[in-house]
Amino acid sequence: MGEKICNSGILYVGMHRDSLEKVLSNNAHLRDTWSLDEQVAQEMAGAPPRYAFDIRSFINQPFQFRKNSLQQYSSQMEIAEIVMPQGIHLMHGELTSPSDGYICIDSAVPYIHVFFALNSDRQYYVDGHLLGSSTAGHVQSYLFTAPQVVGLWHRRDAESFVEINIPISLFESHLPIDSPFRVALRKFLEKSQSGSLFDDSALISVLQKRLIAELINPEVDDEWKSLFCFGKLMELLALTFDQHKFGNTVSRTDNNLSPEMKKLMAEAKEIVESRLTDPPSLAQLSAELGTNENYLKKYFKLCYGTTIYGYVTEVRMQKAKSLLTQGDRPINEISRFLGYNNPAHFSASFKKHFGVKPKVIQQSSKV
Repeated sequence: MGEKICNSGILYVGMHRDSLEKVLSNNAHLRDTWSLDEQVAQEMAGAPPRYAFDIRSFINQPFQFRKNSLQQYSSQMEIAEIVMPQGIHLMHGELTSPSDGYICIDSAVPYIHVFFALNSDRQYYVDGHLLGSSTAGHVQSYLFTAPQVVGLWHRRDAESFVEINIPISLFESHLPIDSPFRVALRKFLEKSQSGSLFDDSALISVLQKRLIAELINPEVDDEWKSLFCFGKLMELLALTFDQHKFGNTVSRTDNNLSPEMKKLMAEAKEIVESRLTDPPSLAQLSAELGTNENYLKKYFKLCYGTTIYGYVTEVRMQKAKSLLTQGDRPINEISRFLGYNNPAHFSASFKKHFGVKPKVIQQSSKV
C-alpha cells in the first residue's frame, strides 16, 4: 500500500505500532476500555495510521473550503475542511467505524490544537503519557511541541468532531501581554513541552455549536465565504478561550463527591437516557432516586457539566441527527419518537442546537 493524501498531510505506511504499545503499557486501564476490531487491527498492522502535519503549509495559502470522503480501516469519514491564509486549519469529521481507533500525529513544528468532541471523545498522549482528554460534548486546547502525539478515541454511533489548528505566532498576536494563556504558552515553549492550555475541558455551548454549524455549511455566496468563515472562526475561538478564564471552567467531575453520590448521578443519567420520549421532571426524578431536588441539580451538573434539562436536550438532538442521517424516517415521526408533540417545536429546537433545520441534514444524507 502506497502513500495516500489525507487532508493536508500524508498518511504513511510506517512502523508506529510501538507508539501505541507504549501508550497501552503506561495506561493499564486502556486494556479494558479500548481495543481495535479484529479486521481493523489487521489493516492497521499493515498500514499504521501516521499523519504528517506541518502548520506552516497553510500560511499565505488562498482560502479553501472543501469536502471529501475517506475510506480506510473498514471505516468511512466525511470531512469538511477550511484553510485560511492566516495559517488556520479547521477540520470537521463524521466517522462511521466498527472499532475504537488511534492516530499518530507527526508534527513538523509546534502549533495550537483545539479539539471539539461533538459526539466523540479524544485522549492525547506524548511518549506514552496522557497529555489531556475531552469527552463527548466537551472542548480542550493543547500546545503540541512533541515530534509525535498519539490520539485515541472510542467508537460511537455517528461520531463527530471539529479540530482547529493555529500557528503559535498568530495565536499570540491576539493575546494581551498579561494573558494567562500567553504565560502558560511561554512556559511550555521554554521547556519544549507539550501541554493542555485549559485546566479541564468544558462543555461546548449552544452558541459554539451554532458557530460550528455555520462554518461547516456557510449560507453565503462563494465570494464572501472567506470573510464569513474567518469572522465565525475567530468568534468561535474567542468564545472558547473566554470561557476558560480564571474561575469560569465547570469541572466535569468533583473529587470531593463520594462514590455513593457519583453512583446516584450515574443512575439519574441512565433513567434520563432510557426515557427520552417522556423524560421525568426534576421532582419525579429526585423522588425516584430518593434524594433532594437541590442536591440532584447541583451534583448532576458537577458530574456531567450540564443541567439535567440540558443533558436531555443534548441526547435528544444527537439521536435526532443520527436518525435524520439515515434518511428513511419522516421528520414528524422522529419528532414524536423523541417526545416532541409539535414538529415545529422540534424543528426550532434542532435548528437552535445545530444551526440548520432537520430537513437540511436529512436531504444531505440522500445526496
